Amino acid sequence: YIMNILILSAGGPTAHGAIKSLRDIDFDGKIVSVDSNPLSAGFYLSDSYYVIPKAFESGYIDELLQIVEDENIDLILPTSSNDIVTISENSHLFDCQLFMSDYEAINICSDKLKFYEKCKDKFPLPKTSMDYHNIDYPLFAKPKEHSAGSRGISLCKTIHNVNCLNTNKYKYIYQEYLPGMEYTIDVLCDMDSNPLAIVPRERLQTKAGISSKGRIVKNNFIEKSCFEICKFLKLKGPLCLQMKEDINGNPKFVEINPRLGGSSYFATLAGINFLEIILDLVNGKKPIINKPKPITILRYYNEVVI
Repeated sequence: YIMNILILSAGGPTAHGAIKSLRDIDFDGKIVSVDSNPLSAGFYLSDSYYVIPKAFESGYIDELLQIVEDENIDLILPTSSNDIVTISENSHLFDCQLFMSDYEAINICSDKLKFYEKCKDKFPLPKTSMDYHNIDYPLFAKPKEHSAGSRGISLCKTIHNVNCLNTNKYKYIYQEYLPGMEYTIDVLCDMDSNPLAIVPRERLQTKAGISSKGRIVKNNFIEKSCFEICKFLKLKGPLCLQMKEDINGNPKFVEINPRLGGSSYFATLAGINFLEIILDLVNGKKPIINKPKPITILRYYNEVVI
């Protein structure tokens, strides 16, 4: 693979996993990364890097376009929720491969209420409302848009807990509380919205919303549901779906992130390297996709000295 790849939001674990997945294969191209934080660990895992504005700030797209030209970028890989919204909205400006969903699909997934209204009659979802009076306690309060890493999420056991959120910076939706096992499902679709790989895992432990311990599992119901909802929403590229079991043990869709997830590298460790598959597809090759290995992964910190 001789390509130049641009990794966005290099400071997050999603970018680190994407870079490691590329290093795990016979990749001879150049890895370029960008982030708004000059102390982003992903910079030092890359071949070159740039400090740029945040995704919603002025100058972001212009600087990216210049980097794409200067570095002869062939493929852009967004790794944060803000990236995918801004990039998809300006996709017509980029003269390189964007292996990701269209703006319309991303916009639905980025707004939890739109996602609920679009999917509630066809797929299992927790009851969701902008009015907390419509949801029984305990309930979950979540930012309506553009949240990541569990930021702003709160479990409310009483109305007092809900009232305490009023001073927060987020606009909230309220959801039925799901007490059971939580699953993250890494899915890769081609550009025709055909799911090629579906890798469910149990979230055994999380830190700041990112899996620190996970177990790859086989679950026919989850895999079938993910296949169907990806087709229904016309999703493309790498995806990170979240499901959680209700009080009766029935998994329900909590959200869909139309990008690589913070622990998508777990799929690579299970034998399904999304980056390798993406490179095959971009280069016109038919990818070989194996069944994921049923492994348990424990994550730990690693240090970068600069």
